[in-house]
Amino acid sequence: MHPLLLLLILLSAIPDTMAAPVVKELLVDRYGASAPSAQIFNGINLLGALAAVPLLWSVRRRWGSRTLLIAASLADGALLAVMALPLGIGWTLALRCLEGVTDVLVFAALFDIVRGRSAGRVGVGLGIASSPLLIGLGLGAVLGGVVVRQAQGVGSAMWLFGVSAALSALVGILAWRWPRIDSFPREPIRAAEEGMALGSTTERVWPPLAMAFADRATGGLLTGTLPIALAQVLGYSPLVRGALVGLPLLLMALGTGPCGWLCDVVGAIRIRLVSGLCYAASFALLPVASAHPAALGVVMFIVGVSASGLFASSVSLTVQTGASSIALGAFRASGDIGFLSGTILSVLLLASLGGADPTFADYSTVLLVFAGFHLLTTVVVTVALPRGRKARA
Repeated sequence: MHPLLLLLILLSAIPDTMAAPVVKELLVDRYGASAPSAQIFNGINLLGALAAVPLLWSVRRRWGSRTLLIAASLADGALLAVMALPLGIGWTLALRCLEGVTDVLVFAALFDIVRGRSAGRVGVGLGIASSPLLIGLGLGAVLGGVVVRQAQGVGSAMWLFGVSAALSALVGILAWRWPRIDSFPREPIRAAEEGMALGSTTERVWPPLAMAFADRATGGLLTGTLPIALAQVLGYSPLVRGALVGLPLLLMALGTGPCGWLCDVVGAIRIRLVSGLCYAASFALLPVASAHPAALGVVMFIVGVSASGLFASSVSLTVQTGASSIALGAFRASGDIGFLSGTILSVLLLASLGGADPTFADYSTVLLVFAGFHLLTTVVVTVALPRGRKARA
């Protein structure tokens, strides 16, 4: 894997999470927005991901991966730069939604290039490429806090969006300066994409998309609902909460490469099934282990290791559809919608169970419901995958 390609993936991921931990400063302090409006900012770009899939099919018929990467990265940078202006909460949310479209296009273009340069070892190639993606997401949250802290005051939003825009534009500039980034055959890819767009049933793409939805839906609980329960109900300190939530992300960053290699060696379906069973079981153990930090750390370790297998196998199965960038864009969009849906559903479930002051039992019920949902998804999609793909996987 070319180091510059890994750098592009890292740089493209950093802006995705820079705003997440500092929405108070970006919206509440800057515009006097309400707390719900600030929360919407973190999720409305995921809605824009839905529009990216038909747009991706349209532009991919005319553009190669490099052209798409350059255009989408520069467009993403432009949208972020405009958000630095004092536009008001409404226009800022609208631009944030549009930025979700360009974000998916960048992801699809980059990982289609990874697929094309993997020389028949798609699983390990995508696994290695996923590591800088996950590292970039983690670095983005840290960098966002650092930028706002250093800038302070009203200018913090301009600095944060300015840095985000510069990073996105840098991805496009580097791709433009690297003409051979996508030097792999593309005609068979386009034929497969047209087959997918016309509804070809020879390779069904919905099972890995369902996997992405379920994985990210439960991931929303780990990064959103669980930390609240640990803080408000069990009294965990911020340092311990951060370590517990960060552990699975770190393990995913380290483990997706080896898991991608395993997908090539023993088959993505087997990795998916084993990882899915372990993930659902560890998720169901969270309520039992939450009262004991050491036990919870062990469970979160298992969550992180199994999540590495989930991500590597689902991406590998996605590219096996033969639909390349369209399928990858749909994979990203499905995961984004899953994350948003899981977050919203968990809030509604907690409100229906415990009202404004949910108990630990209420949180435990929600975790168990999502564990059951993920287990059911794993079983259904494994059975539903076409026989031909099972044989190859």
